[in-house]
Amino acid sequence: MKIKKFFTLMEILIIISLIILIGIIALIILNPKKQIEKAHDSKRKTELTQLQKTLEDWYNDKNCYPKPEEICYETNPIENSCFICGSENNSPNFNPYLKELPCDPQHPSKKYLYEVDDLNCPKKYWIYAKLSNSYDRMLTEENTCSGEGCGAGNDCSYNIAFSSPNTNIKNCETITNNYPTPTIQNSNLYCSNYNAVYIINNNICNICGSYQYCLNNNPHTVFYINSQCTQTCIKN
Repeated sequence: MKIKKFFTLMEILIIISLIILIGIIALIILNPKKQIEKAHDSKRKTELTQLQKTLEDWYNDKNCYPKPEEICYETNPIENSCFICGSENNSPNFNPYLKELPCDPQHPSKKYLYEVDDLNCPKKYWIYAKLSNSYDRMLTEENTCSGEGCGAGNDCSYNIAFSSPNTNIKNCETITNNYPTPTIQNSNLYCSNYNAVYIINNNICNICGSYQYCLNNNPHTVFYINSQCTQTCIKN
């Protein structure tokens, strides 16, 4: 009886070890993180492809593409760009074209960026996204961002773009001013009067976002109101 119990215990330990080993192999093969990233990228491509078709319907009806305030929850008219996310409270009603505008599956850490060529009656648009998989097949096609990436202003972190027909993808051009000398502050230029402000980060002038967002995340940073970071503004 003692010998039988001993071998039974050994068998259980072997089975448990095999289960753990199979589990480890399954995790390595399946790679849950990678699968989640693939799902996110698939959602991005599907949503923005659908949005492209929807914007053509809008254009056929109005002879212009949506202005930033007609499609975005946060606008930045300085750079003709803004962020799209239908789940944000300030997101405009896009009926009857869409029940709800798309939102990046990793929002707000990643956002859909919308840019137009004109604020009054856009004839061209670009929608930028950040795919997690840098080897995605779609990035080898015509809507890939080359060089330093693409985006509006000086945010070059986007790697894919969806645009209006016959519109080339614009590669990002960073402003590399080395500590530009700001102009003298004007007491009338309050940062809160602008939809977006800029900051110097690693000697590069980059758009930070809305004034309140930047104030919460960069309280001790100098804010600028132009994309060359030469005009400061006063925090209030």
